[in-house]
Amino acid sequence: MLNSTILDVAIGLVFTFLAMSLAVSAIVETVASAMKWRAGTLLQGMKDLLNDPTFKGLALDVYNHPLVSPRDSGTATTENDLKNLPAYVQPSQFADALMDILKIGTDSAENMKKNISTRVADVQLSSMLTGLVDRSGGDLAKIRAGIAAWFDNSMDRLSGTYKRRTQVWSFILALLLAAAMNVSVINVGRELWLRPMLARTIGTTPNLKPLDAFKQLETLGVPIGWTTERLQDLHRVGGLEALLGWLVTAAATLFGAPFWYDALEKIVRVKGTGPSPADKRSGTGAAD
Repeated sequence: MLNSTILDVAIGLVFTFLAMSLAVSAIVETVASAMKWRAGTLLQGMKDLLNDPTFKGLALDVYNHPLVSPRDSGTATTENDLKNLPAYVQPSQFADALMDILKIGTDSAENMKKNISTRVADVQLSSMLTGLVDRSGGDLAKIRAGIAAWFDNSMDRLSGTYKRRTQVWSFILALLLAAAMNVSVINVGRELWLRPMLARTIGTTPNLKPLDAFKQLETLGVPIGWTTERLQDLHRVGGLEALLGWLVTAAATLFGAPFWYDALEKIVRVKGTGPSPADKRSGTGAAD
């Protein structure tokens, strides 16, 4: 079993990262909702998917369809006319909307391809859709499934783009929060090493809120926040140590609150009774 002091320090640091992650994720979600990041990212992704960067063709028609934008008027002529952008579209709903717009119905495969060629100005997109009709033999169910799969794959890539964007903002916000609240992994780790008893009352609590987590840290006496003494220490060392501590704290929050919550549970379990036989068999329990 690891030294008890090391485990106490680990518990305190992980709980600190958990508190920061909870706070940052709450802020990012609030900002994303207020700024409509998801809806904006989806709109740009739809324009890219349908090769309609000016939003005057097929992308506009799709956004005017009630299956895609059920809360909008359906009469938009420009991007600015859209008032209730959807944040998510089901692949099957996108497929049905596109088939309605392109008049892909119960006609023969040849008529379907003629409708596509007439209504889709982009050569690449038209070729892809007519090829899908050929490969499906004009079967509407297969065409619908093919369009839905095409859209779904595109949304997977778009999700990666959105995640990278939010991670950048998460790091920036975490760094600002760490500096504002003076949450330095160096200060916290040093204090926990000198006073390991600080972390011994920390446990995992379901549905832990950011404010509750920071209150628990303050109650335990973990050195966060600003005091006259800490401001003097910051001036004395030139702020380099504090900056490094803030950077590490901010980087750790990128793993997310669920990661740190699971890590805390495992460390507390190791310190208490160790992993259960079931955890050992499944490989999910922490090792001694």
